[in-house]
Amino acid sequence: MIPATVKLNSKSVFLSQPYQPALADTDELVGRLDESRDVLAAWVAQPRFPRLCPLLVGDAGVGKNRLVYELARYTDKELYILQGHEDVTAEDLTCAVRFSDDAERKMDYVLSPLATAMLRGGICFIDEIGKLRPRALAPLASVLDERRYLDSVLLGERIHAHRGFAFIAATNSSDLVGGTLPEFIGSRLRPVIEVGYPSRAEIDEIVRRRFPRLERPAPASDRLISRFWQLWRDERGDQPPSPRDTLYLFGLMLNLVDAEGAPPGEVLLEAPAAPAPPDMRHLEAAFRRLFGRKE
Repeated sequence: MIPATVKLNSKSVFLSQPYQPALADTDELVGRLDESRDVLAAWVAQPRFPRLCPLLVGDAGVGKNRLVYELARYTDKELYILQGHEDVTAEDLTCAVRFSDDAERKMDYVLSPLATAMLRGGICFIDEIGKLRPRALAPLASVLDERRYLDSVLLGERIHAHRGFAFIAATNSSDLVGGTLPEFIGSRLRPVIEVGYPSRAEIDEIVRRRFPRLERPAPASDRLISRFWQLWRDERGDQPPSPRDTLYLFGLMLNLVDAEGAPPGEVLLEAPAAPAPPDMRHLEAAFRRLFGRKE
């Protein structure tokens, strides 16, 4: 557990807490070797030259966040996430203030995930950076180049990055249409790494690893996965499914099986100890609910 507070000159400030992805030790990332190598290469620290700050670009649900989680696990670094949206302000990137629970203080300073990662030498991940307004992005300019510091007007302090600090951002491809990311930030987010759709074999492997229940019995799971691809082609043609869409589908399929087997009137919040196997009708029902055409 990281400390709750640190001292910045004479000020006591609270730290953001790192994100701990709920990944099992056996839940390895499927594929993405090239993308992982590109990010790790960008993070190599050269003498007199700072680590680069890569930008992941891809459609929603293809696994950009999952890639970052795996890189944090691989490097054994604390991961701090800032979610991008239109209401984020420049000061949100640095520090916030709140009413204190301490009777001796009126207010508490709380460092942002970015500022905390800089102090702790962790990874800062700004998700959906393309949704931030240009004015909110202004403080990032001095973080992403060789200066590696962050100024806070609220604190009246300059935060210098720990030598182990690493930065990465991600955005959906659609958020870059029309040049929404200002050049003074885009020119500092290098390299730009395209995260495309996984292959069919990788999608199948992702599903099997996330839902080991499908492996029993194996022939039935093969038929279910093949039926999914047939349904997807009939509905979406050549458009590939994302890992997120596929996992939602098979997760809902298993939920339908478990809910169907629950005793009448019982609220089912956990999967039963001895779950029933799914069949085609559960898969097709889940597919209609998630991806069927609206009448």
